[in-house]
Amino acid sequence: MSYLAGCDGAHSTVRKAAGISFEGGAYPQQFALGDVEADGPLVAGAINAFALGRGMAMFFPLGSPSTWRVMAMEGGGPRPSSDDAAEDISTHALSLPELQAMVDDPTRGVVRLRDPAWLTRFRLHHRQAVKYSQGRIFLAGDAAHIHSPVGAQGMNTGIQDAWNLGWKLAMVSRGWANPGILDSYHSERWPVGRTLLRATDRLFGTFAKSISGSPFVRFVRRLMVRFVVAPALTRPRLRAIAFHFVSQLGVRYRASAAVTDGAPTLRHGPKPGDRLPDARVQRDNRATYLQQELSQACTQLLLCGPIPAWDTPQVKLLVNQFHEHLAVTYLTKEHADGLLVDVYGEALQRLGVESTAQYVIRPDGHVGFRCGGADLTAASNYLHQWFVPTPR
Repeated sequence: MSYLAGCDGAHSTVRKAAGISFEGGAYPQQFALGDVEADGPLVAGAINAFALGRGMAMFFPLGSPSTWRVMAMEGGGPRPSSDDAAEDISTHALSLPELQAMVDDPTRGVVRLRDPAWLTRFRLHHRQAVKYSQGRIFLAGDAAHIHSPVGAQGMNTGIQDAWNLGWKLAMVSRGWANPGILDSYHSERWPVGRTLLRATDRLFGTFAKSISGSPFVRFVRRLMVRFVVAPALTRPRLRAIAFHFVSQLGVRYRASAAVTDGAPTLRHGPKPGDRLPDARVQRDNRATYLQQELSQACTQLLLCGPIPAWDTPQVKLLVNQFHEHLAVTYLTKEHADGLLVDVYGEALQRLGVESTAQYVIRPDGHVGFRCGGADLTAASNYLHQWFVPTPR
């Protein structure tokens, strides 16, 4: 069976041909980009940001074809009324005097631009496809969602879209997974895109108002950033939350139909749909990491606890049934050749293992199934529901 993945950007031909609506709009502010030479009080090799007036200008060290890439924002004009994303996304010609005018206000005229290699004007926008899949057609990356670059999460989101869809398509096309698992792509990734669009829209709105509002509004917001926001971000817990949001390492799929919690349920540790936590371990007296050892293009059955507990016919049966695409890994406190050894006491604790436990780890590093105890009946049922046996 053939499938089509539309990874063809904001103007996606695949999305338009499939008739999938791309809902949202454009921000009223005008933006400009240019690769230029610049004279003024710029720190070489560093990002220089100016937001003193009603606009904004940022200078990024480029090197070639010009020393600087400048991005500037000016006050908003009328919001585009067209529902066609292509009209909002299209770029327009820009002259050096126009870019200089946009830079003059936030820099107070102390930076002079010259020798442009490339200039363009554009708008930022926030749109999301109403669905990421339709039959055997799928959307990923900018074809599925576009948003403000505030937070710098666009690339991470697109890569995670591709990884989530990619391993499912690969296993289904090889006959290793039930085609029904492809339905989980939309249910898992669409909420992530929605959350991202909402967050970046709020952040961008706050940022835009802080530099384009009245002098009093700008003054109050700068005080808030200096005396409230900045001190708050020094707190370890808030910094950790911000890091997991920006990096998207905190993305989870707990509501997905393709993840299951078995019984007896573990009281602690990652839940089905969560990303597998990392921890230091050893294999054959060599220091390594749990995520690194389980990073393979297959499904992983992670068996935790004393080794004798797993010397059962159930383990051997699953290995035989799914031998082409299921790897079995043991995690224990006991030193043994070829096994992952929790010598630092981190891995088993983070997995919530008190005695024995079992995890099915998907190729994208998220927990598909977990269960306490050493009875693999529930794990076997989960594997047979979503994956296809390939006995020797």
